[in-house]
Amino acid sequence: MHSKSLPIASLVFLAVAMAVQFVVSYRHEQRELVNNIEYKMELAQKDFIFEVYDMHEATDDINHFFMEFVDEPDEQYALLKTVLSRFPDLYSCFVCILPEYAPVKGKIYAPGAYRPHNQDTILAFDFADIVDIPARDWYTGTLQSDDDEDGYWSLPYKDFDYGDPVFTYSQKIYDDEGRLIGIAGADYTLTLMKQLLKDIRPYEDAVCRLLSTDGSLIVEIGSGEMKDMIIKEKILSPTDMRLVIGVPKRHIRIDITRTSLITLAVLLFGFLTLGFLLLHIRREREAYTRVETTNKLMEKELQIASHIQAGILRHDFPNDGQVSLDAEIIPAREVGGDLYDFYHDGNDLLLLIGDVSGKGIPAAMFMASTVNLFRSAARHLSSPKQIMEEMNAVLSENNPTMMFVTAFVGRLHLSTGQFVYSNAGHCEPIVVGNQQTVCLPVEPNIPLGYDGKYKFSEQGTMLGQGDTLVLYTDGITEARNQQHEMLGRDRWYKIAGGKSNLLKEVKMFIGIAEQADDITLMTICKTSEVHSVCLRVDNMIDHWPILRNAINEYGLCVGMEQRTLKKTTLAIEEAVVNIVNYSQAEWIELRVERQMTDVPKGKSMMKIILSDNGVAFDPTQQTYVNIDQAAAERQIGGMGIALLRRIADELQYRRTDEQNELTIIKYI
Repeated sequence: MHSKSLPIASLVFLAVAMAVQFVVSYRHEQRELVNNIEYKMELAQKDFIFEVYDMHEATDDINHFFMEFVDEPDEQYALLKTVLSRFPDLYSCFVCILPEYAPVKGKIYAPGAYRPHNQDTILAFDFADIVDIPARDWYTGTLQSDDDEDGYWSLPYKDFDYGDPVFTYSQKIYDDEGRLIGIAGADYTLTLMKQLLKDIRPYEDAVCRLLSTDGSLIVEIGSGEMKDMIIKEKILSPTDMRLVIGVPKRHIRIDITRTSLITLAVLLFGFLTLGFLLLHIRREREAYTRVETTNKLMEKELQIASHIQAGILRHDFPNDGQVSLDAEIIPAREVGGDLYDFYHDGNDLLLLIGDVSGKGIPAAMFMASTVNLFRSAARHLSSPKQIMEEMNAVLSENNPTMMFVTAFVGRLHLSTGQFVYSNAGHCEPIVVGNQQTVCLPVEPNIPLGYDGKYKFSEQGTMLGQGDTLVLYTDGITEARNQQHEMLGRDRWYKIAGGKSNLLKEVKMFIGIAEQADDITLMTICKTSEVHSVCLRVDNMIDHWPILRNAINEYGLCVGMEQRTLKKTTLAIEEAVVNIVNYSQAEWIELRVERQMTDVPKGKSMMKIILSDNGVAFDPTQQTYVNIDQAAAERQIGGMGIALLRRIADELQYRRTDEQNELTIIKYI
């Protein structure tokens, strides 16, 4: 080609390339916006499923405690009425004993409790007397189901006493010998389903529809033609009902063209610069100059990428008298895959540390995505387990190269020292205390990015004043010196326990040897005193979940076994219900603390104190529940005190300053 025609050909090529790039950029931007809307819709569907599946908690409680009263009919009805009072959204709950195990052999026995339509009362009787139970879908479906864990959800049907259609969730009941003896179930109404659909809508003008197995409409929230909307469907297994969410397409941002034009201008500038460089390279005709220019460009890009990556990481470390936090990353190259982040929200401090598989630009991009996902999740979730699962769900999508990141997420409650955490294949944290240095036990789980449906576990511990939590990546424990010796865990634990400049000690060990992997260290020192949990709420049963969550989290952090913690929580709930119903109090106060002294050797003590300003009532002086007496004739608080006496190691009451104070002590 003649040299004079080269510029013209170059301009034509650049024009075509820019046009192609414009189209690609426009479509990419549009696709990203659609993906963002679909992501919000998918989160709404998950929220709906979580809300519905929360209903099985009532059935779990029935299933768990029913066997304790299997030969006590009055206790069975009392248990069912108690469960129904705890769950105001439920219409009824019941237990269906199979004919071969019923009190009258060959006849189904179905004790149940329900709320009559438009009445503020709870009735209990044998449902088998008025309902053809073998003909019910939930009865046959539960017996035929192979899923003992998730139970069975029925389709909506008209019940005997309720104008609104109801749904039934049911589980199998097994005795201590593993025999299937019956079914536990709970019912909720179509009205509740409408409210759930209304609550999950990602946009005000979104349409939510719940369809039956045959495609007929069960309930709809919102209106509009679905043909003009972005549609997202999900099958609610195992009922095969479909949840359909539609979002109008107009939510796709109208400034796509403007963004694309800006991108086009940038590309035009880049292409013109590239064209100038090509002409310059052609004139010079020197391979050395071309290679040198390319190397400089690459070096500049890596420097820019390094600055961008450093800018992503936070450096405004809190040091406010409650906690002192510090973190540092030493990359092995210009850019790396290690990461850390934190989110300080009032009395809680959320922490993240992670290590992306691989090196270089791909690892840096994956690292940036992980940090941004953590920041997004931390703003609306407080549970490390839930944060880990949300991050994992997104990272696992569209991951053809199967990159992954090991991660550790924790939440420190600054006033009480409660530290709840979830681990995803990351290194065990170290707690450096005033007396000893220990490793936190961690359940490894899987790294983020493999399986978006994986359910992570959650653990807990307590941090006292002066305790330092040391989080790190394996670039420290696997660091090698010039003699190719590895630092190793034992040597690192000794360094960490010395409370010196930890990174300085690591660098001294490496010496002049080349750093093979990124090194990241985060230290969190709790500098304030540890206080007990103290919550005061209005005397309303609706506030019980706040108290329950506080007890459950504290029990997790002090090491209480899950089954014992659940029983303890149930017993305390009975005491709270009695306060709400009979004390005439204005408020209820909960205090929870741990005591290590004046307890049996090798144990600690969890002390739970319930206070209220109601009328004087000493539950410890009440007589034991007479199991032969009808439930309706028992004295107030009888069942709750029976549970407390059975579960608590010590039970104390006192009346001071016109207030009741009930202390429940449980040894751990």
